[in-house]
Parts: sequence; C-alpha cells; structure tokens
Amino acid sequence: MDNQITYPYIEEYLNELEPPEDAFLLALEEEARRDNVPAAVRPTARLLYLLAKLKQPARILEVGTAIGYSALTLYAGSGKQAKIVTIEKDEERFLLARNNIRAYGALGDVKPLCGDAEELIDTLDGTFDMVFIDAAKGASMRYFEKVLPKLSLGGMIVTDNVLYGGRTAAPGEPLHKHRTGVRIMREYLDFLCTDSRFYTAVLPVGDGVAVTLLKD
Repeated sequence: MDNQITYPYIEEYLNELEPPEDAFLLALEEEARRDNVPAAVRPTARLLYLLAKLKQPARILEVGTAIGYSALTLYAGSGKQAKIVTIEKDEERFLLARNNIRAYGALGDVKPLCGDAEELIDTLDGTFDMVFIDAAKGASMRYFEKVLPKLSLGGMIVTDNVLYGGRTAAPGEPLHKHRTGVRIMREYLDFLCTDSRFYTAVLPVGDGVAVTLLKD
C-alpha cells in the first residue's frame, strides 16, 4: 500500500512549495531524502516550523533525532531561542546529527543524546513546553506516557506518522504484517482524542500528524 493520505499530485505540489527554511536546512532535508533517512517530510517540517513559531517554547524535547533535520527546524521556528533536547537510539545517526547541529552553530542550544528514549526521558530535569515524537510507531503511546509528566501546563505534544500511510484510517482488515501496527496506532489516536485532559487534532499532513495540547 502506497501512501494514501493525499492524492499524489497534491503531495507533489506541497513538496515543491518553497519551505520557510534557510539553505542549510534545505540541504539537510535533501540529504535525508537522498539517503533514505526517516526524517520529517517537507510539509511536516513546515508545520513544525509554524507550531514552534506560534508556541515560542522555551524548552523542546524530541524523541527520534535521525540526522537532526526536525530538531533544527524546530530551533529555527523558535527564532533560535528554544533549548532543545533530542534523543536518538542509533549511534551512527546520533553522530551525524551532532555534526549537523554543530555545523548549524546550535550545539549550545540543541543537545543531542544517544540512547533509549524510554530510559533517558526519566533522567531529564525540568519541564518542556513542546515535545515532538518521531520514532517507532509502535512505541508512540509509551513515549507519550513518559513525556506527559514532564510537559508544562498548556504544553504541546506533536506525534508524527500516526496515519501510517493511510492504513490507520483505511476500512477493512489490514494485511497481517501491518495488523499490530494499525491496532496500536488506532488505540493511540483514540486515547489522544477522547481523554478529557487533552485537545487533539489529527492532520493529514505527511504521514499523519497528531497535535495534542495539555489543557491548562
């Protein structure tokens, strides 16, 4: 099943729009596409930039750094004012991300950590105004539950890949190899959209993005 969230011509049109980024971030996005690195697609990055610009978070936590593209996009969106902690489990990608963050001149504000996010989140001090979850789909609920106690009142959690190429919303029974993933993601979205503690909007952007606000 190909991505069935938007029509191909819409996806192509959105990807061709000029992103609100500088040349460094544009080159980093192109590198991720070329090397097949799982990084936020361009419309999702544009949304992250806008959310950070509107929210103006003082502290951001990211789960799933890849090569640093989304962390730096959030940093740019905050006006390069936010302090960001970003966690990556894969050591090779962590090293690439750290080099890219250093090259962008942001290593003093954007702190990459290498390790298991479920373990590292417990070691982090203070609260975060914004969290971006962009890691294994099946672990989204566990990451959310880990970061929730560290979210400031009125804080925002953004989860990527929630529509799973359209499979999450597709009628009928999914293929066996996707069945568990679809069930987990449907349960996750049901939780986000029905729990009275949150306001959640699920957007058909990229691979599906859930934007969740913790009620004051």
